Amino acid sequence: MVKIKEFLKERIGTIIFLTIVAVLVIVGIVSINKARQKAITYNDTYEAPEATANLLDEGEYVSIFKNDKLELFYNDVKGAIQVKDLENGILWKSIVDEEVYSKVNKQSKLWTQIMNSAVYIKYNNLKKKDSAVVEAYAAKDCGYLESEYLPNGVAVTYGFLKAGIYVTIEYTIEDDELVVRVPYEKIREEFRFAVSAISVLPWLGACTGENPGYLFYPDGSGAVSTFEKVSERTSNPLLARFYSYTNQSVSIANLINADNYNRYTASMPVCGIKNGDNAVFSYATKGAENSFVSVYTSGVTVPVNRMNIDLQMRNIYTVDMYSISTGTDTKATGGIMQRVDKKLIPEDKEVRFRFLSGDKANYSGMAEVYRNYLLENGLIKKSPDTTSAKLALTLLMGTKKEGIVFDEYIPMTTYSQVVEILEKFKEDGIEDINVVLEGWQKNPEKYQNWGPDGHLGGTAGLKQVSDYAAKNLKLNVFLQNPLVVATSETPGLDQEDDVAFNGLLNEIALENLDGVVTFLRNPLALTKKNDELLKKLSKYNGIGLAYSDVGKMVFPDFNVKNSFTKAENVAQILKALSETEADNKKIAVNGSNQYILSKSDYLYNVREDCYGLAITDYAVPFQQMVFSGLVPYASENAGNLSYDLQTQKLQWVEFGSLPYFYLTKESALNLRGSDNDLIFSSTFEDWEQVVVSTVKEFSDRLSAVSGRQIVKHEVLGDKLKRLTYDNGIMVYVNYDVKEAVYEGVKIPAKEYLVIGGGN
Repeated sequence: MVKIKEFLKERIGTIIFLTIVAVLVIVGIVSINKARQKAITYNDTYEAPEATANLLDEGEYVSIFKNDKLELFYNDVKGAIQVKDLENGILWKSIVDEEVYSKVNKQSKLWTQIMNSAVYIKYNNLKKKDSAVVEAYAAKDCGYLESEYLPNGVAVTYGFLKAGIYVTIEYTIEDDELVVRVPYEKIREEFRFAVSAISVLPWLGACTGENPGYLFYPDGSGAVSTFEKVSERTSNPLLARFYSYTNQSVSIANLINADNYNRYTASMPVCGIKNGDNAVFSYATKGAENSFVSVYTSGVTVPVNRMNIDLQMRNIYTVDMYSISTGTDTKATGGIMQRVDKKLIPEDKEVRFRFLSGDKANYSGMAEVYRNYLLENGLIKKSPDTTSAKLALTLLMGTKKEGIVFDEYIPMTTYSQVVEILEKFKEDGIEDINVVLEGWQKNPEKYQNWGPDGHLGGTAGLKQVSDYAAKNLKLNVFLQNPLVVATSETPGLDQEDDVAFNGLLNEIALENLDGVVTFLRNPLALTKKNDELLKKLSKYNGIGLAYSDVGKMVFPDFNVKNSFTKAENVAQILKALSETEADNKKIAVNGSNQYILSKSDYLYNVREDCYGLAITDYAVPFQQMVFSGLVPYASENAGNLSYDLQTQKLQWVEFGSLPYFYLTKESALNLRGSDNDLIFSSTFEDWEQVVVSTVKEFSDRLSAVSGRQIVKHEVLGDKLKRLTYDNGIMVYVNYDVKEAVYEGVKIPAKEYLVIGGGN
């Protein structure tokens, strides 16, 4: 035994070295296996056939389907379509021709080809996996065209011969809409190239801006770029790109960083063009999770305003190329490279186009179309609280302040104080409240969903709040919880099974300066976490759940044990919310992504602005027009934290939002140095009467439109807006410091005026 100990002692260095080598070998084997799992196979013996089609030839448009609303024409030489609106005779063309757009006649050969293309594709070279994305255009790069006529349209196969890629696009008429479908099973890839994205009808509705009009796109609440201000744009007009639900390549930084999130995400996959008295509105209905909007104002290469919905056919991910061997005796020295998944996303894509005219040819008419689509397909529900809710409230209960040795807990609102505040509001005449409790649980910074913090009153205190809410039926209390985000300090988190992986089979993670790693949770783990939480809350009948991240984050997950596409991730989120619904608990959601509208009883932190790109002229309440009168909602701007309460009230009025305040029982001075130190004024006693007077004002002056649908929003001037509700009542909102006059109506400075109801 002694000799063995001496032997080990003498060779401890060697043993440690061999152990490290063994670990590195194991890691290498695992990495190789991961790489093999992601290895892409392809045909490298392909010979491009001789082209049999020239999409720049003239051809002839022939009527192939007609109902009482629309007529579809198809040119089997160009592979292009036209749609005639039989109500007004307007002909909508899928490509730009000289007959219509005289200003774009003298373009380069390349742009003539591009503007004559009904379809674009993007593809990657699988043999050179870090090569740049290549774009191909139907009229330039398609040498094969095949047409199959359908009962209500045509299926066109475009063959991009050099790349060996064949895609089939179906153009059909359904009632009063043009429907474009891309069946993923009909995509053929015969060479080393893989299609990553398809743009369908990128020139439909494109116009030079000779008529008054604008581009509408889903930035924030909705944004508009007007044609008449094109001369004021930057000399290098921007391409504004928005991705439905999340950025094209998944990154925690893009999801949790507010600036990145607001810049690159959209809550609804929609866009539209208004051209004089006519408009075209497009929205993704299948594969919407993998769609994004490209916006080009006049002057981006050609003097044409245009936009389209692009369809992502493969998951895209990025690789940090720092000292990584390329396999050719060279090493990458830096930069970010794009990779694509070896498989197509297994889902069909569908985009619908609606043609609007007259007083419907605007973003308000577009919102009506999209709202009706959601209602008809059960994708949004009407909450019974829509007409009754009077106040939106968030109560911060507790937080922590970092200390030299130990963190200090800062109680801001105990459970008994929650009841005290709500009872006081009740005495003031305010019973209809949607209140979200933030920081109610132990270690919220560790994303610990349970249990009630002892500093605040523990389980007994939470039961007190629950019993109070159960007795006051007009009151909705929600406990805020994250489901998507977790960290390396989250109790019980399995960092293999419970977290999401990217296309390289690495965890989607972000390491903070303190060494704590932030993860995105695997969708299956998400539903399990929600089930655990529901079991814990089974005896708290008066309390609902507020989900802080499921309404803002969705992504593909390449976890080997449980992989999910974006659509499957959405399905898991809806499964979790359905379980909450089945437990008779009301649901509040932070954010407003379209997929959660069918389960939400209350939406909070809904944006009332847009990112503010150089091409944007103003924000519009598009998403609010979609769910107004169906789901009560509150903005992300609290009255007590605004720079000017009166201006904030005007914004609530313009966007149809509930009055919203973010309060605490204790003084905000206690928050200095904490994670919540940006909250500068929140004490209930200081704000009680302001809240009461604001709610009373809205109840009195806006009672006639409470719970009603906003059917029209108009920008009458730089600082004058007008809303029209479904009962005919109009509300003018004047942000100016001086009185405004419009068509004989006088609106006081920094005020709103209700015509047809209220006082």
